[in-house]
Amino acid sequence: MDNNPTRIIAISIFLIVIVAICWYFSTIMIYLFFALLLTLACRPLVNLLCKIRIGKIQFPRPVAAIISMTTLFSIIWAIFAILNPLISKEIKAISSIDPQLVIDGYQQFLKQFAAFAHGHGIDITAREISEVLASEVRDFLIKLDFGNIFSNMASIIASIFIAVFAILFLTFFSLSENGIILKTAKKFFPAKLRNNFDNIVFSTRKQVVRYFCGVLLEMAIVGFTNGFVCFLLGVPNAVLIGVISGMLNIIPYIGPLIAVVLSVIISCTSMIPLSPSETDIIYNVLKIACTFLGVKMLDDFVLQPFIYGKSVQAHPIEIFIVILAAAQIGGILGMVFAVPVYSILRIVVKEFFGQYFENQEASEPGSAIEENATTNK
Repeated sequence: MDNNPTRIIAISIFLIVIVAICWYFSTIMIYLFFALLLTLACRPLVNLLCKIRIGKIQFPRPVAAIISMTTLFSIIWAIFAILNPLISKEIKAISSIDPQLVIDGYQQFLKQFAAFAHGHGIDITAREISEVLASEVRDFLIKLDFGNIFSNMASIIASIFIAVFAILFLTFFSLSENGIILKTAKKFFPAKLRNNFDNIVFSTRKQVVRYFCGVLLEMAIVGFTNGFVCFLLGVPNAVLIGVISGMLNIIPYIGPLIAVVLSVIISCTSMIPLSPSETDIIYNVLKIACTFLGVKMLDDFVLQPFIYGKSVQAHPIEIFIVILAAAQIGGILGMVFAVPVYSILRIVVKEFFGQYFENQEASEPGSAIEENATTNK
């Protein structure tokens, strides 16, 4: 690629237009992204089945696509089927708790909190605290518009149905017609840039696969470790805690915090029928907090550097800033997709402008490249 300023400006404008179109049709881009992920997951089995020949007849690729997609979803379903009895048992145990016990425990906690506040010079009673909380809940319920809630629920269900149908539809044709999505996208690029497009697709495919495989492995390790350690420490509902912590770990930074809060609530609620003392509850909370803190350190210092270092090749500060920016733009969903999207953008910039920046760096007086050349002379 030459360093012609006109060419660089033209490519920059073209890429800005592409990004703007992707931003405007962000919902469709998300469907395409998930379809491409499923395509990457199913393609090895499709290619294997297509190698089967009976005489001169080759195994039909559309049939191979259906078999591969069915196999993938069967594996996912089997995993949920294995976990479902354990999770259902613990949820059933929680739902069978007498609500009056929860209320009594809640009132006992308020009394202990009021006594603690009174001991530190704050004149407040459990009844006053209860009245304030009840007033806040009442105001919250009054502000709720249940008509809008049901309307939004119907809209959400319809959106989920459309999303699932669109993703499966795109995945099937991408598999049966061997990457038709990328081939179609390539047609929108000028002929002179199509080699760059091929290079971007090749690099992105490897990096995204490594990243999401690493993320799935990270979620499994975090969830299993949290659940197993909690089980060894005698924390109630350890399996459910492990599943929750593993699933929420996909949300950077705030996911583990949400998992800790939910785990404490679930675990302490399960202890109420046993009439636990204040010391028992505190010990239970400390067990969960210490477990999550230890696993979080393992995740931050061992798992994440391996995943981000191998797949994204970016500094942790760089990743942190990217995730903060993504949270500002797209909320939790933005945080989840921040790293892979940033990784793709890095590949695009490197492909189109990498040589230009390298040449600029080499031409700067006192640059490392120039110094090395001088030394070698």
